[in-house]
Amino acid sequence: MKALRHALAGVYDIEAPLGRGGMSLVYLARERRLDRRVALKVLAPELAVNDAHRRLFLSEARTIARLTHPNIVPIFTVDEVGSFVFFAMAYVPGETLSQHVATVGPLEATAAGRFICDVGEALDYAHARGVVHRDVKPDNILLDAIAGRALLSDFGIAHYSREPWGNGQLGRPAAPRGPVVGTAEFMSPEQARGDAVDGRSDIYSLGVVAYYALSGRLPFYAKSEEALLRLHISAAPPPLHSVAPRVPPRLAQIIDRCLAKEPWERFPDAAALVQAVTEAVGAPPTPLAVRAFLVRSTHLEGPALIHAAFTGFGLLPATVAAWSTPGAGVARGVATCALAGALALPLIVEVARVRRLLAAGHRRDELVAALAARQGRRREELAFVYGTGETSFERSLTWLARAALLVAACAVGVIATALPVPDAVAALFPPIAAGAAAVALLASAVARGRTEQRSDPVGERSLRFWRGPIGRALFRLAGLRLPRVVPIVTVLDHLETPA
Repeated sequence: MKALRHALAGVYDIEAPLGRGGMSLVYLARERRLDRRVALKVLAPELAVNDAHRRLFLSEARTIARLTHPNIVPIFTVDEVGSFVFFAMAYVPGETLSQHVATVGPLEATAAGRFICDVGEALDYAHARGVVHRDVKPDNILLDAIAGRALLSDFGIAHYSREPWGNGQLGRPAAPRGPVVGTAEFMSPEQARGDAVDGRSDIYSLGVVAYYALSGRLPFYAKSEEALLRLHISAAPPPLHSVAPRVPPRLAQIIDRCLAKEPWERFPDAAALVQAVTEAVGAPPTPLAVRAFLVRSTHLEGPALIHAAFTGFGLLPATVAAWSTPGAGVARGVATCALAGALALPLIVEVARVRRLLAAGHRRDELVAALAARQGRRREELAFVYGTGETSFERSLTWLARAALLVAACAVGVIATALPVPDAVAALFPPIAAGAAAVALLASAVARGRTEQRSDPVGERSLRFWRGPIGRALFRLAGLRLPRVVPIVTVLDHLETPA
């Protein structure tokens, strides 16, 4: 580690070791130029002298660079410094799935459904681009503590084919027959035999991971890797409900199907698995960052109202008065700057909030989807409590408001036309007009309040705002100069294509 720190001095500051794989070591580091934390994956020095190991290590970098997906840990750069070969990846704050299960215990059905969908979507994306992971296991699934999602990592033994697999292309092998590679506890039967495998092999491995995450135990145990592989090939695993009876039956059946011995008995692709899990446990819960954004929006409603009142009734009249007063040059400048700052403050606050949401890896469509789902539930709840149509009480208030408004208009008309009436009678018209107007205003406000109870106008306005052009523009503005994950091509283009 001292030699690595010295070799990368000036570019990366090595902070701490994160883990060790079969061929590499992973360190937490800070990239000086962009002042961000990254995970450095370094080929073990004793292997870096071997050309075959170097090609295999660099092929992993090339494979990851082809994949840009929210649930795949992205790569930033690949480099060689002295005897060290490494690439820098995004640092995911949190823990691996295996660490979480070991410390907290088995996952609840909804949490398990969330991680299965996240990893399933990542696999579906990779399979469509000809990449079979071949090492899906809890140690390679990272749980992001900030964004609340699962990310797939470590494509060290992944196979890349120019022929994509998926979308009904059953039976097309993505990885040819060859030596047995992978982790014995999570290997599919065909992978354990060294047969040709496709994306359905990853589905089997994900099924084993889900079995472990929901029950806290693996479907097979053996004293040696050879015995464990034989069990994967020929033995039937205990049904999930027999070892984890609290798992919903439909979800348990889905996991059991993933563990079928024959590939054609499993789900045809990862997208079908994600759809089945979503239907079994409900839509995946809204990510933590999006939920926090919505909570913060609610908490800001009060301060926003105070800010609007202060700007509209304080700063704006003061600015108009300053510009209307001759010779008040300093006052004009101060008032104008204060008004400009007050008008810009909401924009600055919203851009900062959206920027934080984007930095957590979430897009505008996720926020809009969460708002739409919340408003859908809100409409159902309000319809159950207050009904869907106008009540007789609200209709009575509406007619009362109209009648009072008519009386007020007539009284004002009499006063305006100066009709010849006795003074005692004429003195009654001003209070009649004022009273009728007050009744109309009060009845209208009560009727509108009852109507708004059924419609949640604040939530509806929020949904329209973020769905509309202003919300779209805010996300574009917030995304300016925000570091984005892009596939690296300049370095990798010179690397040899793996066999």
